[in-house]
Formats: sequence, C-alpha cells, structure tokens
Amino acid sequence: MKFVKHSIQWAKGEVFEGVCIGITGLLVLILASLLWKYGSTENARVLVLPTLGLGILFVLMGSFMVYSNSHRQLSFQQSYDANANQFLLDEKKRVEAFQVLYPTSLSISFACFVATIAAFVWSKNPHFHAVGLALSVFGLSLLIIDYFSKERASVYYAVILQYLP
Repeated sequence: MKFVKHSIQWAKGEVFEGVCIGITGLLVLILASLLWKYGSTENARVLVLPTLGLGILFVLMGSFMVYSNSHRQLSFQQSYDANANQFLLDEKKRVEAFQVLYPTSLSISFACFVATIAAFVWSKNPHFHAVGLALSVFGLSLLIIDYFSKERASVYYAVILQYLP
C-alpha cells in the first residue's frame, strides 16, 4: 500500500472523531435547552449557561476537525504526487510537532478536575458548582479525545518510520 493511503486513513479517523465531537456538542446543546425549559431548581437553572457554552465549544471543535481534515485528505494526495519523499519527511515532522499537545491537554484536564473539586469543597455557590461540572465534563472529554487521537497518531507515526529510507 502506498504511504499516502495511510495518511488519508489517519485523516479519515480524525474526521470521524470530529463528527463524534460535533454530535456530542449537539446533544449537550439539546441538554442545555431542556435544562432551560424544564429546569425548576436553582441548580438546574444555573447549569444552563455552562452547558450551553460547553455544547457550543464541542460543536466548534468537531466542525473544525471535520473541515480541516477533509481538506487535508486532498492536500495529502497532491503533496504525495508532487514529491513522495518530501511528503513523508513533512508528515514525520508534523506528527512529532503535535505530540507535545498530549501532555498539555492532560494538564488542562487535571486543572479542570482540580477546579471542579475546589468549587464543590470551598464554595456553596451553585454558579461555581455549575461551572465546575462543565469543567469536569470538558476535562473528561479531553481525556477521551486524546486517548483515541494519541493511539491513532502512534500507529501513524510507526507507519511513517517504516516507510522512511
């Protein structure tokens, strides 16, 4: 199999992940509207805005992933056809460059969980609790997203190394 097929397959995996994130965002937006319409307690009412923000963030993230990786599939083929060896080296450099993002997102997830715990331990304010809940969902989502993304990137990087002369 040509190397470019692996690249396109990696981008398709990223598109699928973006679709999943976007659908999750839509579901969270529906949840926010249900909380707004049917939420009768103070905790339910204050959860509307953080949930709405989280849903919008997920929709935007998913849309960006779908858009950028769909276009990337086309550019992969063109770059590979122009110069296969340079494409391989460029892909190796690109994959190595975004590997530093995984520990960063792990740190962000950790910070989200700490903020959630702090909101519940040191505050009785329902607004802080609602923001804390949204942050914990965001932190957990980052862990899940990166779990699959890192695996896909590791497999892709191993393929890159196999094809290098």
